[in-house]
Amino acid sequence: MDKAQNEIMAEAKSNRLKLIVCLFLPALLFWLAWEPMPFTPLVFIAFVPFFYLAEWGRSKSKGKNFGVLFLALMLWNISTTWWVWFASDVGAIAMLILNSLLMYLPFGLSRWLQRKKWFKWDAKWLFIALWLLYEYGHHRWDLSWPWLTLGNAFSSMPWYVQWYEITGTLGGTALILSVNVLVYQSLNKDPLNLKRSLMMRFRLPVAIVLLFGLLSILMGKLASDFVYQKKSKLKQPYRVVAIQPNYDPYDEKFVLDPMQMVRDMAKTSDSAGPADCILWPETSLVGNIDVGSPAQDQQVSFLMHHWQKNGSANIDPARDSFQNQHRTAGRPSMLIGSNMIHWYSWMGKGKPDMAARQSSNPEYWYTLHNSALWIRPVDGSLFSGNNPSVQGGERQRIDNGTNINGDIQFYHKSKLVPGTEQLPFVTVLPFLERLAISLDENSASGTLGKNATAKALGVSNSKVAPIICYESIYGDYVSEYVKDGASWLAVITNDAWWNNTPGHKQHFSYASLRAIEQRKWVVRSANTGISGFIDPLGRTTLHSGWYQGRDERSAEVALDPHANDGLSAGRITQVGTQLALSQTIYLNQYITIYNRLGDGKILAILVLSMLFLSWFNRKQKQF
Repeated sequence: MDKAQNEIMAEAKSNRLKLIVCLFLPALLFWLAWEPMPFTPLVFIAFVPFFYLAEWGRSKSKGKNFGVLFLALMLWNISTTWWVWFASDVGAIAMLILNSLLMYLPFGLSRWLQRKKWFKWDAKWLFIALWLLYEYGHHRWDLSWPWLTLGNAFSSMPWYVQWYEITGTLGGTALILSVNVLVYQSLNKDPLNLKRSLMMRFRLPVAIVLLFGLLSILMGKLASDFVYQKKSKLKQPYRVVAIQPNYDPYDEKFVLDPMQMVRDMAKTSDSAGPADCILWPETSLVGNIDVGSPAQDQQVSFLMHHWQKNGSANIDPARDSFQNQHRTAGRPSMLIGSNMIHWYSWMGKGKPDMAARQSSNPEYWYTLHNSALWIRPVDGSLFSGNNPSVQGGERQRIDNGTNINGDIQFYHKSKLVPGTEQLPFVTVLPFLERLAISLDENSASGTLGKNATAKALGVSNSKVAPIICYESIYGDYVSEYVKDGASWLAVITNDAWWNNTPGHKQHFSYASLRAIEQRKWVVRSANTGISGFIDPLGRTTLHSGWYQGRDERSAEVALDPHANDGLSAGRITQVGTQLALSQTIYLNQYITIYNRLGDGKILAILVLSMLFLSWFNRKQKQF
């Protein structure tokens, strides 16, 4: 009797220990697997403890089931995205709690189905289908926070996910969860498993991981031949300069004289030499430029004059005829982050639209925007056309009486950050607008105006995707820029809100996934954080580092070996505390399978596949 009691107590103690380990283990594994930590393959086992907790909770009360899973999910969120605290403590707490609650939904629904007597399908594969649906939906509502999409885990291993050209990150999520399910099955203590050696038990998940690795290497080789050999023969080299001005967003960026900052950034851009396009980061131009007459703004007018005067010095006679045709007499185009404002009168009842704000004059309303301005100084005959509307991007004549002519196009950021740039559900719950989280008293907060769709800016075959900060997390949305004609991707951002934490490193690495999905060059200009160049294989060819502060008078820089392969010729120049990164990229109009299918069709294929596996394995034991 005593022996039996001791065995029961020992087993209970062992189960409690196992439960505690499984509560904390996912957070540790995901922390080690996520950028900037180097142990990415751990994602293939990081979900196994969650499956154990789900099995334990299936026979327990709803409260206990929810409690253990929610706590484990919360610890995972904290371990990988704790750095949001530096931007907003309230926002970080809200994000961590809400995201953990949403992640519980696939577990909760799976448990509910398993407890139904009529449910006969295998819950393991059904859970994967539910998780894919959760990720897809989380990309497409007002409280979207897709930072921890499982497919993002491979951002530090772009060589392994060259097949994202077909599936995007949803394919990565499906692979990670499938391997985790197979590992969990291999760990089960059923008689058949116990008779097998470890090698035999884990042969299937290991084989799948290796198979996808081999597939990726093959696809990377094919893509390399296409991008660098075939496309380079089309003679579409394009020189881009991306600057990193290194202004502190709390103490400098919205406090210093705007014109002095513009002059300093122009000087830094000049230091890089000839360019086809100059890239400045998010909100480089402050002070709310009027969308109805951007050319009248002092900052824009200065830049037009500056490159009209200095642009001819950038002509490179050795360039081919294609480049000379599109260089516009040596004057580079500019893609610049800007705060913009749209003014209009309104005498009706209520607000004219969700993002509108009333001015001190009750007859006038305005909408604020986080925007990208594309500017190209042009000599010769004047362009004609309509002024750009709030939807942005039409050609505009520029003539300030000083023979400065050209194009101005603009795009307003559409994927807005919840809580700072977009208050969720304000159309049905208008009182929420008063809860806007302001990062800085001089920066725009609350609900901003936005473009209805993604819009590429520029002309002819050199159009660019003006991806503003948070938008670079949305693979399917980036596809819309390419469908509108973008032949390269530009990410303009300001990651300094998070200080020197993993946040800016994760944000930079995610851009490599966008490069693979679209097979386009990505150029990134960050106020501070990481600026750099990423080739269509997701390889970083040139990058800066985190700015160390005014006392250091420098920032970390790095140049990867294959940047000097004769195709890119990258270099970094420094003016004071600012950096200019320049490199030749190669434009292409290639449309990938992922771009053609989109997340919707890929989701349908993956979910149907998981449902088939759930039905096919319906006689197996549920987890």
